[in-house]
Amino acid sequence: MNFDKHRPRRLVRAFTLLFLASILFAACQGDLPNVPIEQEFTKEKLEKLGAMLRQELLDQYDFLPELPPYDTSIYWYVQTLYEQATSTMHLDKQSPAYNKWDQDRQWKVFIIKNENEHLAFTLPGGDFFISTGMLKSLKKDYELYAMLSFEATLMNDGHLLAQWVREYNSLTINNLIEDNDQPNSLSAEVLAQEMTTFIFDLEVVEVVDKAAIENTCSTSILSPLGLLPFLSNPDFDEAKWLQTRPSYENRADIMPEIADDGCNNRQQGSNYQRFVLDVLD
Repeated sequence: MNFDKHRPRRLVRAFTLLFLASILFAACQGDLPNVPIEQEFTKEKLEKLGAMLRQELLDQYDFLPELPPYDTSIYWYVQTLYEQATSTMHLDKQSPAYNKWDQDRQWKVFIIKNENEHLAFTLPGGDFFISTGMLKSLKKDYELYAMLSFEATLMNDGHLLAQWVREYNSLTINNLIEDNDQPNSLSAEVLAQEMTTFIFDLEVVEVVDKAAIENTCSTSILSPLGLLPFLSNPDFDEAKWLQTRPSYENRADIMPEIADDGCNNRQQGSNYQRFVLDVLD
């Protein structure tokens, strides 16, 4: 048996180098920025981000005036349905006391005056935006309710934030919220311009469909299948809303299976023509 008398010293030297390398790595890590994870985006922070984006959007778009006849018809009607669709989300009873939505702030509806674009989206913190083009493409109460429920769920369940983190990273989003100027930092203006172009993964759309249908079944007497007419209409294949919330395989067949029979057979509603379409025309 051959014994290498230098082996113990080589082992000590190797372990010493490994130990020094680990110290150097830890020191280098300490110089890196503290990148916030998604859980660190409290609802208070998200409401602040939403307020920043809301102001940018108010500057970027023309809006249907909240004056007669729109204030007591379209605005009143869409706001009423939105508050119903988001009632459980806004109350936020399941969240810890230190991380709840502000109960004193209304989740407000804004109607973009644009006949040519089919837009609908919710900002962090709950404010909802929809275009007149989208409103005209819907025909019944249950269709609008489904759209409201889908977009609110996308925001409330964290998918919207996750998408923005994937696009920009969490540190960039956090710097925007905290107003920490950095080289080439993201601005609220740029995010407001780009946010309607981000394409959600098919898996996310399917998860949101399920949650939105369950939300509709628990908060209203309307059928939860209000997205189906929009999804099945070839006139809307190029609509920005559908391009950014693309359909997964067999979406139209899967959605009715999510809701139970009692929920599927609910009414469609007949007030939409009176409060929205007749006024827009």
